[in-house]
Amino acid sequence: MEEIQKAIGTTKEVELGNGEIVEVKKLPLGNYAKLLMTLKNMPTDILKDLQGMEGNSDEGAIQLIFEVFGKSWEQIIEVIAIGSGITKKRLNEDNNIGLDGGIALFLAIYEVNNLEQVIGQVKNVMNRPKE
Repeated sequence: MEEIQKAIGTTKEVELGNGEIVEVKKLPLGNYAKLLMTLKNMPTDILKDLQGMEGNSDEGAIQLIFEVFGKSWEQIIEVIAIGSGITKKRLNEDNNIGLDGGIALFLAIYEVNNLEQVIGQVKNVMNRPKE
C-alpha cells in the first residue's frame, strides 16, 4: 500500500489561467464523506465511465471527461469544490479557471484521492442486495 501512495502522491499542483497555483491535496475523511455523497448522486453510467477512465487512450479520456462534465455538471462542480477548496460560485464564474482549469482540477482530485478505487467501492455498496 505504501508503494501505491508513493506512486499516487498526496498533492498535485494545478496552474489556473491567471498563473495562480492551486494545490490539490488528499482529502481528509470528513470531506471524503461529502465527496462520496456527491458521487452517489451521479448517474450510474457516469460512475461506470469514471471507474474505467484510467484504461482509456488520451482521446478516449478527453471524450469521457466532456461527457461527464455535460451530463453531471452540478455534481462535477461539487466534486471540484470539495476537492480543491474553491467555492462553487468561483468555479462557475471565474474565467481564469475556465473549462481547461476545471478539467485539470478534476483530474488532479481524481488522481490524488485515488477516485477510481473509491468509485469502485461506491458501486459495490450501491449494488449490494438490500436486506
